[in-house]
Amino acid sequence: MEFSDKIISLLGSVKCAGAVCGAGISQESGVPTFRGKDGLWRKYRAEELATFEAFSSNPNVVWEWYNYRKGLISGVEPNSGHYALYEMEKVFDEFFIITQNVDGLHRRVGSENVIEIHGNIMRSRCIECNSCCYDVPVEEEGGY
Repeated sequence: MEFSDKIISLLGSVKCAGAVCGAGISQESGVPTFRGKDGLWRKYRAEELATFEAFSSNPNVVWEWYNYRKGLISGVEPNSGHYALYEMEKVFDEFFIITQNVDGLHRRVGSENVIEIHGNIMRSRCIECNSCCYDVPVEEEGGY
């Protein structure tokens, strides 16, 4: 994707820029949103699936929920919005993407300065030591 000369000239001498992204950018790729018309929170309750308390009381259900979501995400590809932001990294001296999304699609296109404020669904953190973060394939996670 190329940016028009007009956009580049309007940006002029800007050295640092960024984008804040939410579910909308990945929806085009097929990632379900949480609060949209067909959002996941219309079918499920967040308190029962996406909190530490939920995990503590029923870890198998929470693992099942996250594995379900990992399965949904594993079959999607980044879209033109992800690629456009990747290209913007090349235009600015510093460019950051701050995203609520956990799908990792920004990184899959090559973006490096990504701040995933809700984490990345493909990484799990040990609740015992809180310092070991590792990638766990969907089929290897499971019961508690």
